[in-house]
Amino acid sequence: MNEFTVAERLPLVLLVSDDLMMGSRVKEGVKGAGYAFASVSTEAAVQAALAAEPRPVAVLVALTVRRLDPYALIRSLKADYPTLPVLAFAGHVEREKHALAREAGADLVSANSSVAMHLPALLTRLLGGERGDALEENNSATG
Repeated sequence: MNEFTVAERLPLVLLVSDDLMMGSRVKEGVKGAGYAFASVSTEAAVQAALAAEPRPVAVLVALTVRRLDPYALIRSLKADYPTLPVLAFAGHVEREKHALAREAGADLVSANSSVAMHLPALLTRLLGGERGDALEENNSATG
């Protein structure tokens, strides 16, 4: 019970993904950075997480999620929760997905590899109000 109580007090980061491998990597990064973690893969589950306590302090959206439209979700999140930071991510070569996420209103857009390797730093940037691309770790690969 004590472990649950402590976890409840930690700020929550919500992951929207149906990729178990990436979800595991994100979970480790989130917990290692001192946040609670929850993962969902449907629009109904996202809405339930946003209505529950504690409310997420940030939402990470895998642009490859198959059970919902990630771009519509980002637009909806930014319309309904304009101050809620959103980090969107996909493979470093998936430039069109990155561009669509930026157009939808994602605060930071990153490559999967950056999220897997640098999530604590990305969360610090995101929660600190930084906006734009977080792709510099992959500049050589993205051109």
